[in-house]
Amino acid sequence: MNFDSEKLRTALQSMPHSDAIIVGLSGGVDSIVLLHALHSLKQQGKVHFSLSALHVNHGLHAEAEAWKGFCEKFCNELDVPLVISKVHVEIAEPANATGLENAARDARYRAFESNLQSGKALLLAHHLDDQLETFLLRLMRGSGIRGLAGIPQYRLLGDSFLFRPLLDFTRESLIAYAHTQKLNWIEDNSNLNTRFDRNYCRHELFPRIEQRWVKYRESWSKSLVLLGEADQLLQELAIIDLSFAATERTNVIKIEKLLQLSDVRRRNALRHWFSRLGLKEIGWNRLQQLSREVLTAKASRIVTLPLDGCLLQRFKGKLYALRVLQGFDKKQTLSWSIEKQSKLKLTDNGILRAESVSGSGIRVAKSSSLRVKYRMGGETCQLVGRPRKLLKKLLQEEEVVPWLRERLPLLYMEDELVCIPGIGIAENYVAKANENGSLIYWEAPDFNLAGD
Repeated sequence: MNFDSEKLRTALQSMPHSDAIIVGLSGGVDSIVLLHALHSLKQQGKVHFSLSALHVNHGLHAEAEAWKGFCEKFCNELDVPLVISKVHVEIAEPANATGLENAARDARYRAFESNLQSGKALLLAHHLDDQLETFLLRLMRGSGIRGLAGIPQYRLLGDSFLFRPLLDFTRESLIAYAHTQKLNWIEDNSNLNTRFDRNYCRHELFPRIEQRWVKYRESWSKSLVLLGEADQLLQELAIIDLSFAATERTNVIKIEKLLQLSDVRRRNALRHWFSRLGLKEIGWNRLQQLSREVLTAKASRIVTLPLDGCLLQRFKGKLYALRVLQGFDKKQTLSWSIEKQSKLKLTDNGILRAESVSGSGIRVAKSSSLRVKYRMGGETCQLVGRPRKLLKKLLQEEEVVPWLRERLPLLYMEDELVCIPGIGIAENYVAKANENGSLIYWEAPDFNLAGD
């Protein structure tokens, strides 16, 4: 399909309304063409949003400053505002070409998100050849339907969204437009380096494929549409299945309902759940382990499965997706004079609060302090009207969730455990009817994933 500004205007009709457009401008032919065509539509009064550009300087290339200068000159000629965002790329393995590509991409999208306010839309210049390269690379990695469906035209990003209006146009058609409009652009020499997988596809594989199958782009594009439709159907099915397993919290689902599904539908529902929680796909092997081992374990077992960015924990017939919190020192001991301060901030472990009351709560003598410690094993406490029991047994009886048991702050007077916040007070330390006391509350750190 040939490209011109009118065809771009048609492509923009499927974009959600936005009063302000930001174009991701690298200086390459794709983004130069996109910005120029949008500017042309504005000059003709055919679109009415404000237009600006964003250039991300990764600082990885010797020509990075020259590229920045080129983008500044181009935007000055069009009278389009330009923002320059310089990023630092974290490279775990500098010799790993794929790792470098991914690290640069992650840094770039963080910059996009930080510069994208509500009410603005980010337009990126990915085209059909990018789409087909992505399809082939994901096929080689063994991606599922969602991955094989390719680069999405629209997705949420930060407080707004991004849109890719050029996915139906080949790179050749964009270059033809650039020549017609007498545009200049940057040629990044690293794009010729076939050490990078994408460049290898572009310069080695695709020319050979085209020699044998001239219309492969048309055929593959049709397959991408069908894969996209299949993915949409799977998502709709997952929404139905998850509705039966849902609880009042997005990050908690009922295991019994999941187990009523076939293994295939169960995995599909779990994939969708992870997506709703904003988690990365966990991979085939981990998904199989979760579906066939964690969910089917004996109900009495507490089973955990660590993932990238979260911890999955099975407890009392439910599956919890929990944030991974910073570790804390359980050997620490803090002194707390509730007479002097009603709030005590715990190191990496939430807040303790004391509320003064009469005739209930914990009785603490004036000028006395409580000691705050953590569970080490073997602790006992005799709560009001109950026999002395091991703390472990009390936590089980109260069904305290496992991930809070080690973090639960314990209040001592001398060597006596006198208060377990949220559970009870030792019998000999409860304020009588005519005595002042304090109710103790623990605001635990937030383990919940926000989700949608």
